[in-house]
Amino acid sequence: MRCKNYGGKLFVMFWNLLPALGGIGLFLVGMLLMTDGMKAFAGARLRDFLGRFTSTPFTGAITGAVTTAAIQSSSATTVAAVGFVASGLLTFPLALGIIFEAKIGTTMTGWLVALLGFKLDLGQVMLPVVFVGVLLALSGSKAVSGLGLALAGFSLIFIGIVQLKSGLDAFQGVVTPADFPPDTLLAG
Repeated sequence: MRCKNYGGKLFVMFWNLLPALGGIGLFLVGMLLMTDGMKAFAGARLRDFLGRFTSTPFTGAITGAVTTAAIQSSSATTVAAVGFVASGLLTFPLALGIIFEAKIGTTMTGWLVALLGFKLDLGQVMLPVVFVGVLLALSGSKAVSGLGLALAGFSLIFIGIVQLKSGLDAFQGVVTPADFPPDTLLAG
């Protein structure tokens, strides 16, 4: 994209930053919807369910690793755990096991891709899930509506992450290690 008449590189950099800002916005709206939806849908039932799978640090770690491997995103696992804490469905100490082991799940995702030969583009897969979530949210039933909001919010988190990543791809190589001054601490 060439913009000689609008300030050149500065305008192009600003223009490329807009999709990243939109991705952050989608991510945050997704968090709000997911948290509110979980509160409305599950309440005590989901709290009991999460408590069973995170009752010890070991089971929390296994839950975090398996969830991350299944959904192929440690960021989404971490955000879900934070959302569970924010909605009061999970305590902070129990969420730590999930968050710490999300990185192990990322490693498992790499192995699954290497063994099975595919990786889902969750940004694309989640678009119809947002639609289903909105339909459920419009159903009129409080519990089903809460489920729809949680589903739509969770999907928007993935879409926001993908949008953020694509928006920041334009800045790849703008600042590289070669641009930094040489290390002179030990040079004599």
